[in-house]
Amino acid sequence: MYQNRRIDDHRPFTDIRFQMKRLDMNGICVIYAGEDWRHGLPPCSKEMMRHLERNEKIVSWLQPVNGSVEDQIPAIRVNDCFYSMSLRMMKAIWRHVRLRKGFENVERSPYGGMKLKIPTSLLAEKLRTQSRFNVSDFFLNFIT
Repeated sequence: MYQNRRIDDHRPFTDIRFQMKRLDMNGICVIYAGEDWRHGLPPCSKEMMRHLERNEKIVSWLQPVNGSVEDQIPAIRVNDCFYSMSLRMMKAIWRHVRLRKGFENVERSPYGGMKLKIPTSLLAEKLRTQSRFNVSDFFLNFIT
């Protein structure tokens, strides 16, 4: 039933399973405009995850007019409307990003402005996951 669901040009993502929040663009400026989503199924569906993996070119970065770089949020543009992204979608898109020593989450966009490398919510999740695998000094001293 859900595999054959297509995006309706007038009402995309009305099915509860495929809900994505449409973003209100009042007071928001586009820092970086990604490519428009051109597939028939919504990007939040499990069938479309393979199209999201490591595909940063579809992500648009939005920022409040009076906001800073840390206030930026990623969005996906579908039919000239911007939609929020779930954490699962973010994990698929930025799966290849590793938090190495000295990682800075800010980079220069191709148009000269500053933008985030990965969303702050995903950065927090990656830091939380990374901390689970850090070995404490106590155990290192015990082993040696």
